[in-house]
This record gives sequence, C-alpha cells and structure tokens, in this order.
Amino acid sequence: MSTSYQLPLVVSHENVEEILAAGVKVIEQLSAGSVLTIDCQLLKTFDSSALSVILSLKRVASKRGVIIQLNAIPEKLASLAKVYDLADIVLS
Repeated sequence: MSTSYQLPLVVSHENVEEILAAGVKVIEQLSAGSVLTIDCQLLKTFDSSALSVILSLKRVASKRGVIIQLNAIPEKLASLAKVYDLADIVLS
C-alpha cells in the first residue's frame, strides 16, 4: 500500500507539533511494508522544524515497518540538511 502525506506551505516552530501529529496519524493507519511518500511540493517557508518533522516521521515509520520516501524536496531544505549533517538520514 502506498500513501502520501503533504507537507503544508509553511513549517515552523509555531505549527510543527500539529504537522507531526497529523503525519504520525497517517503512519499509524499503515501496515508494515507500506510506503509513505512525504510530499514537499507545497513547502515554501520553513525552518529547521521541517527537518525535525521529517526525522521524527522517519523514526515513527521505522518502528512500524513503514517505508518513507520524500518527493519534491526543496533545494533550500536539502541544503539545510547538509548544514546540519543530516543529508544521509533525511534525504535517503
């Protein structure tokens, strides 16, 4: 089974908990072996909270045996992951 979770236009310290909770809810509905695509296509304004969301969702998914794929990663987010030395974890 393949499902998509759309990140919103803005991810910041103000809304990170809400975004994470929604993503976890999606993961909890999936069975082991399912694929969840985190779609970053709409993401335009973000801070390090976006990395936190992705890392946290990957951690939750891993515990449940769900595979995470990222789609349409903004260049600025990829650069931020490299600055924090998280590119191998976040972008893989």
